[in-house]
Parts: sequence; structure tokens; C-alpha cells
Amino acid sequence: MTPRFRIDASAQLVPEDRHVPSPLAGRSGTYALMATAPDLLVFSRTPAEGGSIPLPRVVLAGDAGGFPLSDLIAFLSQSRWSGVVRVHSPGGERSVTLREGEVRGASSDDPADRLGEVLVRMGYVERAQVEAALREQPPSKVGRSLVEKGLLKSHDLFKCITHQVSEIFHAIVLCREGTFFLIDQPVEDKSGHIIQLSTQSLLMDSIRKIDEMAHFRKRIPHGRLYVTRKRASDGKLEEDEDRVLGLLDGRRTILELGHAARLSEFDVTRVVFRLLEGGFASVTDKPLMVPGPGVPTPIPQPSERTAQAPARAPARPVVTVDPRPVARVFNFIFREIRDEVAKQGMDREFIAAANAALSGQGLSSSPVLEGLAFAPDGSLPENKLIESFERHRAQLGSEPLATFRQALSDMMFFLLFQAGELLESRADEDLARRVKELLSTLEVS
Repeated sequence: MTPRFRIDASAQLVPEDRHVPSPLAGRSGTYALMATAPDLLVFSRTPAEGGSIPLPRVVLAGDAGGFPLSDLIAFLSQSRWSGVVRVHSPGGERSVTLREGEVRGASSDDPADRLGEVLVRMGYVERAQVEAALREQPPSKVGRSLVEKGLLKSHDLFKCITHQVSEIFHAIVLCREGTFFLIDQPVEDKSGHIIQLSTQSLLMDSIRKIDEMAHFRKRIPHGRLYVTRKRASDGKLEEDEDRVLGLLDGRRTILELGHAARLSEFDVTRVVFRLLEGGFASVTDKPLMVPGPGVPTPIPQPSERTAQAPARAPARPVVTVDPRPVARVFNFIFREIRDEVAKQGMDREFIAAANAALSGQGLSSSPVLEGLAFAPDGSLPENKLIESFERHRAQLGSEPLATFRQALSDMMFFLLFQAGELLESRADEDLARRVKELLSTLEVS
């Protein structure tokens, strides 16, 4: 349990629970209180005596509005840092896990970030189906429950989990209020629901949202403003705009509207901005005393706090331009995964799901994989794979072999994601270890 303190009316620091061991034990001395953001207290011992504490530990903390968090995350990516970046803001608490500079998972306490909400927003399932699954299973298993009921395909679940983690990452990058913390702690390296996304790609994708949010902030400086309805819908608004307009009563802030409408802070800010532009709403820094008519009450949703998913490997340069060694290593990995699943008697269903993902191009847009299918032993036909690489080489950019490897990595980690749902924890971790060893044969020293 994390020790908590409060500052009383006489400006004294008082522990909320005196039975919880205090982190202040053994830290006697004189401390200076540094000037920081309202959400952060920083004490510095004078004179410094040094020392360290066991992991996990906070190694950096600061004001999220002091500089763009994208700059910090870019530095961590380039430094191949491992640990957790946690942000506390008025919109909620979010964190992203990095391993060797790449995104390996994310969590959020914002209701709009729940996996069930993502599945509904992306149109893969109906809300009633998610609510029914949540009545039968804990939130952490809602996705797998929908797959088992035949309501969702496994590769679509993988896509939604990846999107969920990306959205949490973008919300962290867009944050301009609150505090951030870098937590040095070991990051587990196993399959299952852990993903790996390219941090640089996510940062590039965030640039558009950063620019858009800067435009919105000209009229909406922050999310704590209250929104009042000025006129009814004209029937031409988009679905999200109509839903938010119906919630406007002058007593909810923009952040509270986002929670009620199940939208992220970015999305609800964009919707409110459009309503302001259309003359449907106005904003103020104080709430109305009288509620507006016909305001629906949002239905509280069960918590789905954490989100993690199987990994996308960073594309690294290889020594040769010959694609055959890459294809052979990945085929060996594919067979290794299939053989492990076969021990559970699920190899036919496993290969069928993999081929459905391939045929639907749900995991990779690379033309190299078009028209290919996994054989019963789990491998891709090598000759056809190489022929496809040569045929599409000109479309693969300045580093075609790295792009080729990335496409195979996308499939590999989807297979690991699938296998993680079928295998016991020990077998799953052992498989991940063997796959890592095989991938290391493609690394450049």
C-alpha cells in the first residue's frame, strides 16, 4: 500500500494511515521545499547525503506542463530505457510501459480507455454484448470472452488492444497539466497480453493530434470548463456531437462530459470545439445553478483499468539484403509456436485463425503477405514469400528488408498473442524465451 499524506489547515504534513510504514523513515535531516506545480511537492535534503533504495523507485518527476512529454518519451526511446512513465492529470491517471525504448503496454483509469469502450467505438461489438460479457467475466477477460462466444475474431481483438494502447499513449503525449513520473522497475518479457509498438511511430502519429489540440486550445484552454447548450440539434450533427449535445446541462466540465459520453479527452475536446463553432454550445469557468432539461444519466461501467497486448518487434538493420535468412528464421519461429499449441490439441483452430488474419489483412498492410497462407505445420511457403518480396521490393521503402521483417514480426506477435490464450503460464514464458533466442540470430552486434 502506498503511504498517503495530507496537508492540514496549519500547513502540516500528516500521514493518513499511521499503521502504514512511512517512506520518511531513515531520512532525517533538513529538507528544502522546491517551487513546483500545484499537484507536486518536491523536497531536497540539504546537504545531500546520497544513497539509494530498491526497485521500483521514482527516478524523475516533474510538471507535465513544463515541456512537451513527447520530447521526454523520444529521449527515453533513443536511450532504450526500460520502466514506466506515469502521468497524473485532471483527466485521470495513465501509464505506459517501455522496454528498451519500445512501448510494451499501457494502463488508464479513464472509463473511455477501457477495452470494452474501444471495441464498441471501433464497431466490432454492440454495447449490450460487452455488458453481458462483463456480467460473466472480470474486465481483464472481456475480450477473450467475446472471442469464445463467436462475437469477435481474435485478430480483431488484437487490433483493438493495439489501438487501445496507442490511444492511451496519445493521451499521455497530449497532457499539458498535472505531474509525470519515471519509475525504474523491471519489465516482464513474456507473451500473452503484452504488446510492443514502435515508440517513434507512435510519436509521429501524435504530431497530428498535438497540432489539432493546439488549435482547439485557442477556444478551450483546458478541460475544466463547463459547457452549456445554446440550441438544440439541427439533425445534421454527427453521432458523437448529438450525444454530447444531449448531455450539456451547464454543470459538467469537458472532462466529465468525456466520461459520460465515453470519449477520450482529445475526442470530447474536438466535439465540444465543433459545437462551439456551430453555435450549439458555449463554455464558462463556472457551473450553472439550474440543470438543463432532458439530461440523461450516464450508466456506470465496470472498471477495466489495465490493458496490455503481444508485441511488435522493432525493425533493426540486418547485415545482408538477402531475405531468405529472415524468412527461414521466422518460419522456424512460426513452427515453434504452432508445435507448442499442438500439444494442447488446438493447432487446427490456431492455423485457421492465423490464416483468417492474413486473408483479411487485419494485422499488416504489407503487400508481401498478400495471397499467402500458413501451412498445417505453421510455416509460410518460403518460395512464394521470397517471390512476393522481390515482386514488391520497390514498394517497401528505402529499407525493404527491414520492412519485410516488420511484416513478419506483426504476424509473429499475433501468433504469440493467440498462443498466450491457450498455453499455461510456464509454457507461454518458455515459448517467449525460445522465440527471443531465435530472433537474436537476426540481430546485428
